[in-house]
Amino acid sequence: MTDSGGPTDDGYLRRASILAHMGGGQAETLKQLREAQEVFAILQAQADDAYAVQREAQARAEEAKLAAEEAVARQVDETRRIEEEQARLEKLAEEARGAADLLARKREAALEQARIARENAERARYQAAAARREAARTAVASGEPASRWAVDMTAGSARGDIAADWALTQLDKPYVWAAAGPAAYDCSGLTMRAWERVGVVMDHWTGTQWTAGPHVRLSELQRGDLLFYGQITQNPGDIHHVGIYIGRGLMVHAPQTGDVIRVAPMWRSDLVGATRPA
Repeated sequence: MTDSGGPTDDGYLRRASILAHMGGGQAETLKQLREAQEVFAILQAQADDAYAVQREAQARAEEAKLAAEEAVARQVDETRRIEEEQARLEKLAEEARGAADLLARKREAALEQARIARENAERARYQAAAARREAARTAVASGEPASRWAVDMTAGSARGDIAADWALTQLDKPYVWAAAGPAAYDCSGLTMRAWERVGVVMDHWTGTQWTAGPHVRLSELQRGDLLFYGQITQNPGDIHHVGIYIGRGLMVHAPQTGDVIRVAPMWRSDLVGATRPA
């Protein structure tokens, strides 16, 4: 007979087996728990690292935001400054344009006044010249030399006007070499007789007429000035033709054999200069 409470009891053995099994399960559970704790620790560390990275990124983002806001503020201030400077410069430019327009208007007014003054002076000069020419024509028509009052007028072109007007009365008379009027003339004979009307004596030769009178610029010609053609050399004989300037780029002259005294343009390729007999 077996004691129910002893080590050979079947219930005991079962309890022991259960306890042993439970002890093995607890160990496995504890092992799994430790492994889970280790995994949790790893995950916790990773989470902490990720959170630190996030916080650092957030801090950098905040710094970048502040920097951007400061840059925008500076840009706004710079834009405002540029706009104010542009407005100031535009105002100065407008004032300068106004001053320039005023000066331009004053200049135009002064030029207009000067033009009117020149026109009035030119008109007065033409009127005086017309009066002198009319007096010269009267003297020429009478066949007498010009009176002393006409010859001695202070205007520089007075005697030239008389000489030019007299030469124009000889139009259509024939050219004859060495002739000096009254029916025919050569070029130097015509100029000699024209200036003889106002008391100026010249040789009947183009060469000495070229060397006799004071030379004048072509830009300063007056009626009656002598125009010479040919070549300027040591030999006055190379000046082969002369005419009388009558204004507006024209001259009266005795051209050549077979031709007649006539008016022609002064500008030719062999024009060498001009003199004003005195």
